[in-house]
Amino acid sequence: MSSPLSGPSLDEADEARQLHLLYAYAAFHGSGVGTALLNAVIDRSAPAALWVADPNPRAQACYQKHGFVTDGAVRTEDNLRSVRMVRAT
Repeated sequence: MSSPLSGPSLDEADEARQLHLLYAYAAFHGSGVGTALLNAVIDRSAPAALWVADPNPRAQACYQKHGFVTDGAVRTEDNLRSVRMVRAT
């Protein structure tokens, strides 16, 4: 169905928690499973950071709905462009 993983921040973001992986199969898009997984691995009131592929409008919109905003950091690894999103409390 899907997989979440979070842990300490791996980069210079000030947030103590970083979402490392959250993936939901297409069959579950729009079902609320992404929100449930996000809330299961990161307290919804805690500051956090994550990297998301860009462009990935569906994922970016989901994270924005939960208070994340892009902070201007961009990285490219293995030809994949990602932007950092952060959530403050």
